[in-house]
Amino acid sequence: MTGRQVRAIIITGTGGPGHVLPYDVFMRIALVLEKFKLAKGGAERSSYELAGGLAELGHHVTLLAGTIERDSSVEPPFDLHSLSVSGPRGKVRWRRFQHAVIRHLHANEYDIVHSMVPLTAAQVYQPRGGSILYSARRHAQSYDFPLLAKLKRATLALNRPRQARIAAERKLCAAADGPVVAALSNYVAEQFKSEYNLPDHRLRVIPNGVATDPLIDEKAQSLGRKFRRQFDKNNDLALFLFAAQNPRLKGLTCLIQAAHLAARRRTGQRDFRILAVSGWKYASYWRLAQRLNLDRRVVFMGSTRLITPLVQMCDAVVLPTFNDACSRLILEALAVGRPAITTRFNGAAEFLDQGKYGLVIDEPNDVEALADALLQLADRKQHLKMTSAIEADQLREKVSLRRHVRRLLELYQQIIPPHTTPRKLSV
Repeated sequence: MTGRQVRAIIITGTGGPGHVLPYDVFMRIALVLEKFKLAKGGAERSSYELAGGLAELGHHVTLLAGTIERDSSVEPPFDLHSLSVSGPRGKVRWRRFQHAVIRHLHANEYDIVHSMVPLTAAQVYQPRGGSILYSARRHAQSYDFPLLAKLKRATLALNRPRQARIAAERKLCAAADGPVVAALSNYVAEQFKSEYNLPDHRLRVIPNGVATDPLIDEKAQSLGRKFRRQFDKNNDLALFLFAAQNPRLKGLTCLIQAAHLAARRRTGQRDFRILAVSGWKYASYWRLAQRLNLDRRVVFMGSTRLITPLVQMCDAVVLPTFNDACSRLILEALAVGRPAITTRFNGAAEFLDQGKYGLVIDEPNDVEALADALLQLADRKQHLKMTSAIEADQLREKVSLRRHVRRLLELYQQIIPPHTTPRKLSV
């Protein structure tokens, strides 16, 4: 490849476009994660797709992680490098990981470090879950009982592994020459302003994106139609998809309660069914649905890797989350022309354009507002209005990994000077 050569490190993921690099700089990129397991999904899936998207544009990408669990069925288009961090779980392990990264950076020439974890040595910090401190507070808020939520908030300081990472994030934000925080949404950017008073020149909002091609290929569409026939033989149901690794944090209890209320209020709208996908133990949620006589309206599907055809199958996705930096599920739905329901605590709500492409409720535990949102999207006219707007405004490109990668490359080029000199690295 021609053009001036710049070395860079990124800490992230894969999967994407495959277009000719629109810049004159070839980068050696390393993406840094504390741990990497592709099958886990969520932030690790996003990191995998990001690494792949950069690699397919011609960059040399290395994904660094303290521990890596490979998937024998997938051959990534980038290098995977395990730092082999051993030791007890918690604060000690976190310190060992930090020092292992620094040793690697001293032994390998990189000009840009893009980290998903709080490392002062990075030039770009992109926390896939948002601010660690803010996320911990919202996590405590997700517990069903007010007293339990209050107790969780009061005991945040007792979680030593989390406190070690919060301390690292605070140090990163306080450093005069610290990294640029590449926030996945305005929601995340505001977290860093409110929690750490991070100045605007240290912030860039680069909205999250997803690899859209796998979502719309013929195999996914065909499987989606097949699944649809299994769940809706007469084509008279509104199918909602809920998917989450942590159903409590993502508001499944609130959703089940809202489904009960919506079922009682339903008049002229289509009947609906909610498909709940999660690998989490969901016995308590199943019992709640049984008590509310929702055994036919809420279907528990366990975990699955076939999330793409499920998104194709549904009429809309619903994620009444207590906290999400910028949910992949919402973006995947918009990419295939499906509206969404979520909360203001989800950065992906910024893509919904104040109700044009979906509905945003203020609080996940506002069961009445959530029930009303379900009924609105069960209404055929309202649903058609939103799906038509999504198609007309070409949201697939706006939520694409391709756009996300382009924005990141622009940031890298702003950071990397024509001729760089080595910096002293520290944790």
